[in-house]
Amino acid sequence: MEIGNLTEKEKGYLFGLFEGDGYKYHNKNSRHYHVEFYLNSEKDKEIISFLVKILIKIGLKPNLYQDKRYNCKRVRVYSKELFNYLIKGSSLVDKGKDFSIGFISGIIDSEGHVDKAKSSIAVVNTDKQLLEKCRDLLEGLGIDAKINKRVLSLKDNKFSYRMYIPVSFKNKAHLSIKTKRLQS
Repeated sequence: MEIGNLTEKEKGYLFGLFEGDGYKYHNKNSRHYHVEFYLNSEKDKEIISFLVKILIKIGLKPNLYQDKRYNCKRVRVYSKELFNYLIKGSSLVDKGKDFSIGFISGIIDSEGHVDKAKSSIAVVNTDKQLLEKCRDLLEGLGIDAKINKRVLSLKDNKFSYRMYIPVSFKNKAHLSIKTKRLQS
């Protein structure tokens, strides 16, 4: 795995996307390490394509699976190196501006909703600490994001939080596929 082939923004994007829609597993019996990303088969085609390009760029061979239970595409790689890299690099402290922009881009593409009509960007997650980390990264970029607790609906079994990101984020040199839709 050649992680050095990625820019800091691409590294951040990979971490952000993993944080939102990623999963890692180590099977001790077979000694396999795998990392997966679960993305919507229809809405996230461009995101899947971009993720596959990033994984190939670092020398990995992504496998794509259609999850028949959900409208979901799984992008899986077997890699102990990526598995360990995602564990070691999980701290977002002092990663730099480009990494931060990439991370926020990945979070938006995995957990976000961009409404072109309202010109708004929102990220929903049950992990308030993750959203607070994102807000801190955005503040470091000069962007003031707000976090609100969502009302628990009948189908929810856990409280979730919504972070509103000002649309000024679209003016940053970001990697977010969803945010680029605001510009077109």
